[in-house]
Amino acid sequence: MSQVLTQLLADAVPKVQVKSATVVRAPTGLYWILVKPNHYGYWDWFREIYPHGAKIAFSNGATEESIARGFCPEFVVLGDLFEWLFDVLKLTQGERKLPLLCEGYRGCLGF
Repeated sequence: MSQVLTQLLADAVPKVQVKSATVVRAPTGLYWILVKPNHYGYWDWFREIYPHGAKIAFSNGATEESIARGFCPEFVVLGDLFEWLFDVLKLTQGERKLPLLCEGYRGCLGF
């Protein structure tokens, strides 16, 4: 399951309970992260803590509509979703590899 991603997002926004965080691929082909039990509340707090996240999402190729909605930005490429999250959270190169290795997304960023 996505235990490492769940813990990463829980640590990023400690004011909101995170029971699970899952990468979703919508029928439109776009990737985003679903946070349970309170998806909308989580992303509201995420935006409060990381106001620069929208700018980074735009520069990483997120759809404009998803940025405007204010929840998790949606990306055409899975690797762009992770790059956005890692950039916003300012993870080191080593920290960036751990979730990808543990979750089985090794190839999405080209390593």
